[in-house]
Amino acid sequence: MSTSISASLRRLVIQRAGNRCEYCGLSQAGQEATFHIDHVTPVVAGGQTVENNLALACVSCSLHKSARQMVKHPQTGRHPPP
Repeated sequence: MSTSISASLRRLVIQRAGNRCEYCGLSQAGQEATFHIDHVTPVVAGGQTVENNLALACVSCSLHKSARQMVKHPQTGRHPPP
């Protein structure tokens, strides 16, 4: 199973997300660091590299989530709804 994300799939995820982190809603505009394409269900947990398992994530959310399957919202401390 490949974990490589094609350029077209990357563009699709970014467009779907409206160029905002899909975990906390932060806009990519004005940010110095490029947002990551994150596996919602990590590859180590059997997650696939397909559109419905990928999310645009700001650096903070991506690093906070790491290989966990859920991440808490950085401001509220709650898990987002499924």
